[in-house]
Amino acid sequence: MGGKDYGACQDFTSCLVLGKLIMQKRVLLLILLTAMLLNACGSDGGVGSFGSDSGPNPSPQLSLEEADQVAETFFEAWKNGDYVTMYSLVSPNSRDAYSQDAFVAEYEDVAAQIVLASLETRVVNSLRQGTTAAIQYDVTFQSELFGELPDNGRILRLIETPEGWRIAWSRMDIFADLAEGARLELRRTQPSRGNIYDRNGQVLVDQNGRSVMLFAVRGNIPNEEGCITALSRILRRETSDIQAQFDQFLPETRFLIGEVDPETYQAEEQILIQVCGIGDDANDTATRTTRRYFGELAPHVVGYVSQLRPDQLPEYTALGYPQDALIGQEGIEQSYEEYLAGDIGGELTIVAPTGETLRVIAEIPAAPGQSVYLTIDRDLQAAVQQALVEAYNFAQPTWGVTSPGAAAVVMNVKTGEVLAMASYPWFDPSLFNPDSPVLNRGDAISALETDYRTPMLNRATQGRYPAGSVFKIVSMTAGLDSGVYNTNTAITCGGTWYGEQYGDALPFRTDWLPTGHGYVNFIQGLTYSCDPYFWQLGVALHNADDEMLTKYANMMGLGVPTGQEDLTEETGYIPNPEEHFRRNAVPWAIGDTLNLVIGQGQMQITPLQIARMVATVANGGVLYKPQFVSKVQLIGEEPVYQAQPTAISVLDIDPGVFEAIRQAMCDVTLDVNGTARYIYEEWYNYQGTEVVVCGKTGTAQTGGEGVKPQAWFTAFAPQDDPEIAVAVIVENSCEGSEVAAPIVRRIIEDYYGMPHSEWPGFWQTGCFELGE
Repeated sequence: MGGKDYGACQDFTSCLVLGKLIMQKRVLLLILLTAMLLNACGSDGGVGSFGSDSGPNPSPQLSLEEADQVAETFFEAWKNGDYVTMYSLVSPNSRDAYSQDAFVAEYEDVAAQIVLASLETRVVNSLRQGTTAAIQYDVTFQSELFGELPDNGRILRLIETPEGWRIAWSRMDIFADLAEGARLELRRTQPSRGNIYDRNGQVLVDQNGRSVMLFAVRGNIPNEEGCITALSRILRRETSDIQAQFDQFLPETRFLIGEVDPETYQAEEQILIQVCGIGDDANDTATRTTRRYFGELAPHVVGYVSQLRPDQLPEYTALGYPQDALIGQEGIEQSYEEYLAGDIGGELTIVAPTGETLRVIAEIPAAPGQSVYLTIDRDLQAAVQQALVEAYNFAQPTWGVTSPGAAAVVMNVKTGEVLAMASYPWFDPSLFNPDSPVLNRGDAISALETDYRTPMLNRATQGRYPAGSVFKIVSMTAGLDSGVYNTNTAITCGGTWYGEQYGDALPFRTDWLPTGHGYVNFIQGLTYSCDPYFWQLGVALHNADDEMLTKYANMMGLGVPTGQEDLTEETGYIPNPEEHFRRNAVPWAIGDTLNLVIGQGQMQITPLQIARMVATVANGGVLYKPQFVSKVQLIGEEPVYQAQPTAISVLDIDPGVFEAIRQAMCDVTLDVNGTARYIYEEWYNYQGTEVVVCGKTGTAQTGGEGVKPQAWFTAFAPQDDPEIAVAVIVENSCEGSEVAAPIVRRIIEDYYGMPHSEWPGFWQTGCFELGE
């Protein structure tokens, strides 16, 4: 065999490398020459021809560098989505074959199918053969759906024309297999949406849930009044609302009353048969599969899904969503869309006119949606909503017909977890799903959105109200912590207070109790809710610092963001001298402090803020961020998100201040003169004092002659080692002690599993003029 001759190679390895480079260039040259020859055969200037658009050019005047520059300009325009500039660089024959609009449409369609975010190109090599040039390049598409999509070894063909180098363009310059008649097709795979569970793993929203539709014929109902009463309890709707629904139909008309969960139907089947006649006939019920919202519980918290709105299409289709996709539009469904929706899968292919797949460019499997676990307790949430329905039903002869709505919040004082949140009236989230069986669904949605009772409004986080005497908790905190007053500071609390001597524009102000409360100290002042005591305090606070009340209110979480981002919320407003002047163009005066110190004037807060404030008092000064979500996970896997209690701040306030306030709040239900004693006296006799409710009444005037006030009651329980804080507001009803306090009482009974007390009898006859 003898010695080996490697020519110019120094050794075997270097020769191998050199040989490989030579081979690569030969292969590229062979590809280019083949392409040129194929195009030259019968070259008539058609699309894709390497022949000149204007005939042979035996004396080429253009350089390869100029061809490279045209290609680079073309690539840069593609990168920037400047398809018009790209079109200006294609050959005259290509422009004859494709109009500018058609050319632009081709690239826009490809960008849409790829879900294109960006692209990068890299020129590998360039060669010239007579009046033609070939640019070898790589392109990498960055897709919102598929990620990085490299497509290497491409060839861009250029020809000399009177305009200079121009690109002999065809659709195969987008993708090699995208010949005439072929199409780029994106097949999306939308995964199953995640469920929403309560804190104990009980389902609140079930993607593959079942619903039982209840139908009725009025003429077949054996006891319509009893049927409406039963349906009110089962569906958690007011009797007047169900009666109005019945009145729309003739006696022989079959109509949909509502939907219930299979468990509820099974438990209530005999009642429905006996009083409503529902279930006697097979046509009285029907079961369907849908994304089911269990019992319409916490709709303002969980939200709902619906189809993409026109204004949402660009954003979501860019993320890979089909145009008919259902997405979360409110509440947790919206704020946790990324988790609940899962990862959309897809396959990007080039398809022949016959339907045959020519090439699979990219594919990605769908990943199922994660389930979201809330801090809400399903059973407590149901009880709170039931309490509100029952209260409005029972009070129909009095405040039930004047009050447009209410809100209730139950919070764990040690963590900030929201255990229940109800805004009344509420709505059926399933109505927004296109599969809803409701006739004239669009009209029903419009009716919801225009209803004067605003059922779509989450009153708990978005309702803005004056706090009334509930704000006196803040005033007491400011007075004690600043040292302006102490717990032994006492005054005679009469029925009338005269403030002109302090600069008040009013000659006098009157207490809610005309006879007054006698000689009271600070704790009694809050327990009895003595307005003159707090007006006198207001004078002292104003003289010390006219912004002090605002500072303490903000410190305790009123008029500032709560820190949670799961639900839409209003910040509210606590007046201060600077903002007051900006809004009203008049300086802050002592009269403004006197209004604020009792929770009146221009101040506005939300029920969630009040619940959080009381939780802070109950736990000794830790202001927590309200928490609605505990974790996100697939069943059987580790959580991808685990929430922890978050303290926004630990208030730098003497612990003795909170101790005094807690005592005053407990006395509200224990002291013979406490503003809610008459509501809780029989309750303690009946339930015992193992659970003492410590609260504060509030009656906020809303302005306007004849307009009924907002009724507040907020509380924590039990007295020792508090567990929960509750806030309830009932709009345009009666006094806080008359209306809100009994509802809080019912909520606490349900929390502790106690027997229910009766609703106050005066709800049937008329409220008293108490003022608190």
